[in-house]
Amino acid sequence: MTAAATDQTPALCHGLFTLKRRWAAPPARVFAAWTDPRLKAQWFVGPPGWQETRREMDVRPGGEERAEGQFAATGLTTRFHARYHLVEPGARLVYIYDLHLAERLHSITLASLSLQPDGAGTRLAYTEQIVFLDGEDGTALRLEGTEAHFAHIPAILDTQELAP
Repeated sequence: MTAAATDQTPALCHGLFTLKRRWAAPPARVFAAWTDPRLKAQWFVGPPGWQETRREMDVRPGGEERAEGQFAATGLTTRFHARYHLVEPGARLVYIYDLHLAERLHSITLASLSLQPDGAGTRLAYTEQIVFLDGEDGTALRLEGTEAHFAHIPAILDTQELAP
């Protein structure tokens, strides 16, 4: 969905997606993959050619997270800045994050993570509601990047992804 814009101002473009997974690890371990800085640094990284320049993490209501980096080949900088609103260990996270590309605010996202016990494992639902400020619908690229991140999580959990 895109809102109308003036000739000088790009339209706002809105995106939405939900990823669902089922992992053999218990909810507390899956939650730790999002909230333990050592674990998250193993899966929440930029693509090949991206070098991290800053990482900070304070997961609590009102806490913030920052991950910054630069592509060596182009010099393009990226900045992820999140603010946590709801933190329920082993169950739910809700946060808002800004994504800057080349020092320009690119998008604002409301992200939510929900974990449900499933036997000895976990059913996960992760949703992003995104506003792209440049008028371009980047939902497909954001989904692709998020799926690439998620592909690394089972190894960090030392488990496997199960059939839905």
